Amino acid sequence: MAEDHSPGPSTAPAEAADAVQQSPQLSFEQLSGEHRRLLDRAIAAVLATNVAEVAYAQIVDGKPIEPPRRVLSSVYLQPPPPPVPIPPAHTELCPGMLEKAREFRRQFCPDILTFDSKRLSEYCQCSPGSRRFKMRLVELVALAVHQIAVILFELDTSAHKNDPVYPLPPKSNASYWMVNPNGPPPTPFYHRWYKDHHQYPRGVADMVGFWAENEILGGVVLFDRRDPESEPDADPDAVYYHSWRPNVTSRIYQLLPEQRKALLDFLLAEEPPSACPLPILGDDHNRTRVDPQEPMRETGIYRDLWERKDYVPRSRNEGLSCHRNRLDFPTSEDELQGRSRASRRSRKSDFLFV
Repeated sequence: MAEDHSPGPSTAPAEAADAVQQSPQLSFEQLSGEHRRLLDRAIAAVLATNVAEVAYAQIVDGKPIEPPRRVLSSVYLQPPPPPVPIPPAHTELCPGMLEKAREFRRQFCPDILTFDSKRLSEYCQCSPGSRRFKMRLVELVALAVHQIAVILFELDTSAHKNDPVYPLPPKSNASYWMVNPNGPPPTPFYHRWYKDHHQYPRGVADMVGFWAENEILGGVVLFDRRDPESEPDADPDAVYYHSWRPNVTSRIYQLLPEQRKALLDFLLAEEPPSACPLPILGDDHNRTRVDPQEPMRETGIYRDLWERKDYVPRSRNEGLSCHRNRLDFPTSEDELQGRSRASRRSRKSDFLFV
């Protein structure tokens, strides 16, 4: 997993409050005809995958499956000194949880889903098969994956409610407290860059939704929201992922044309495909990348403005290390440009370290 650079405390609460404003929600049942059939089928295709079954079963269970080393790295970042005990890893689902997730899928009706009225309207205005239609379909499927996780989490079926909580590391564990100034996240289901639950419409449940996108699809699904008429580099047909997984960059990356095609072919297949492309993951070939530390309003790469607060550096020299991170910066040029951006961010934030 790439080096962590998740956000520090926000300095712009007013901006965050503005970002959470949403359009009214409309139910899936408002759809009809081909638009309803194609979206229904695409969501069903994702739900039928093994990766979705296991991810949703973990939410039903109430605790993610994690090997011991990941628990150690994600919770403590450095080995906690004695006498702080390391909680045992939850390495497999509790009995019956997978069947509960399958029963949910068997009884699932998409009419329980709601979508932002603007997004749903844009989808309905597109001709099936058009490029705009395909992009809006991907977006609504991502929202459905997210929302189903929210629904399952809010059912509060956890089999681990009485489990001992993670003990707080001592103040001497500087790495932990730098990343988690307010203590542990309120749920173990989270993507390290998507923890701003105080500004999320569904609160902590939306953290779980972002986790599910990462587990099932390969990353949180983002788009190029820039206006092509005013921004020549804007690409309204691009799909971006923001992953938090071992051996995948922590930067936001654009799916390659073949990855985007594999995703669309899967979602639009009339019959269940023999091979499932999920999760789709980036590698060194995904060279179009965006620093998540950059403000979303400047990069234009996001899904909703409320999903992340603007990044606040944790130290004056953050990102300026001479050590090369090949996972995030595959080439020397990438690394140099990354340091330049980090230096600019540091200068803009100097007032924080006076």
